[in-house]
Amino acid sequence: MVVEGGAPQSSSNPPSDNPTWAHCTVVNMGRRKVQCKYCNRVLSGGVWRLKQHLAGIKGEVAPCSRVSSEVRIQFCQHVKEKETSKANITRRRQEIREELFAPPRRSADEIYLSRGRQTIDLNDDEEEQFRRASQASRRSFAEEDHLRRTGQHLGQGSGHAFFWTREFKCWDEHKYT
Repeated sequence: MVVEGGAPQSSSNPPSDNPTWAHCTVVNMGRRKVQCKYCNRVLSGGVWRLKQHLAGIKGEVAPCSRVSSEVRIQFCQHVKEKETSKANITRRRQEIREELFAPPRRSADEIYLSRGRQTIDLNDDEEEQFRRASQASRRSFAEEDHLRRTGQHLGQGSGHAFFWTREFKCWDEHKYT
C-alpha cells in the first residue's frame, strides 16, 4: 500500500510496548511518520504527536475527527500526566542544581555545627572544609538518586565516607570495604 508522498507503508512491528502503537501504523520510522488508524492521516513527529492528535490538543497537529470519546479522554489524561511529570522532573533538577552550586547560606564567622546542646565554632579553614564536604555529600546524594531512578545502581556504594575529627579539627575521608 502506498500513502502520502508515495512512501511505502511499513508492516514492521511497533518499536516499543507503548499502547499508543495500537492506534497507528508505522509509515516511516526513520522519519518518525505514523498513520492514524481512525482518520488515516499521516503524522510526522512519532508517538507523542499521535497522542496529541488523538487527545484533540490543537497547536502542533490537527485533532482527529473520527476517534471515539473514550480514546480521546484516555489520551488527553495521558498527555496531561506526562506534561505534569516532565514539569516536576525539570523543577526538581533545578532545585538540585541550585543546592549544589549555591553559595553558603551564612557568613564565614557565623557557621556552627550543633549537636544537641553542644555548639562547635568553626574558623575559616574549618568552615571551608565543612562547606566542601557538605557540597560533595549533596552532589553524591544527587548522583546516587539519579542512578537509582535510572536503574544504574552502584552496587554496594562508593567506599568513601567523611568524618569530622576533633583531634585534627578537620574532615577526613575514610575508605571502607
